Amino acid sequence: MTKLRLFCKMILTLLALDLIPALGIAPLLAATPLSASEAKHKINLAGRQRMLSQRMAMLSCMADSDVQAESAVARAGGAFALFDQTLNGLRFGDAEHGLSTEKNMEMLDALAAVDLLWQGYGRAVEGYVTGGEAASLRVIHARNPAVLKTMNDAVGLMERLYGEGLIAPDLAAAINVAGRQRMLIMKALKEACMVGRGFDPEGDRRALQGTIALFSSSLYKLRVGNAWDGIIAPPSFEIDMQLELVQAVWDWMEPYLKEIAAGGPADPARLSELLYHGEVALREMNVAVGLYEKV
Repeated sequence: MTKLRLFCKMILTLLALDLIPALGIAPLLAATPLSASEAKHKINLAGRQRMLSQRMAMLSCMADSDVQAESAVARAGGAFALFDQTLNGLRFGDAEHGLSTEKNMEMLDALAAVDLLWQGYGRAVEGYVTGGEAASLRVIHARNPAVLKTMNDAVGLMERLYGEGLIAPDLAAAINVAGRQRMLIMKALKEACMVGRGFDPEGDRRALQGTIALFSSSLYKLRVGNAWDGIIAPPSFEIDMQLELVQAVWDWMEPYLKEIAAGGPADPARLSELLYHGEVALREMNVAVGLYEKV
């Protein structure tokens, strides 16, 4: 990170905390209390960050595996740029994306922890996307789980903070879990692809088994509701039908992902088919999250 970027981030952080009102511009950034719609939107975008962390790793791996290589590199670059822009927006506000400046100190700390890990991970992704550096993919493989975990912790905190009085807790939980499904689709494809890169094939197969199981169980809970996890059943006919669309695509993907997880080959032809269907599943799941946000 350049010294200029560090300085800018420091100034924006201080503004967000109202620690430098003497500059005369802090009042311009002062946040009004969030509405319920803004809170749901923020949870949605924060949840999307989890997906983007896995998407850029998955697409870098696909490109390295010669699966839709040129397109995969371009899409990985797009995920990189969107993650960086959204992370800054979640912290310091972004009018274009409907994000107000974050004022909660606990939330700012959680997002700062993501940013700290993002610096090294982002450099590796940028190195692969712009220069095709082979060593960068190994770094991406090693570092993306920590970024995902830290971002997931931030989303959980956001769900708790915004679920207290702003949003019904069961709706906040549903938005979180539905948003997480987008990430799990990308994570499953990443793990299936990384098996063939040879960094830790057995570890990636085990991780893939867990990802498949979590996606399947979470989709079931979203479709019927789950009182134990505090998840409401689909609150509208449109959400119910949208989740059914996701189920149909997942029913095609799941057997092939399980085959790779059980020791089968991750050959480029199969990965290309999975990537196509995964993009469809992601698009339909994203529509579902948008419908939850409008409830």
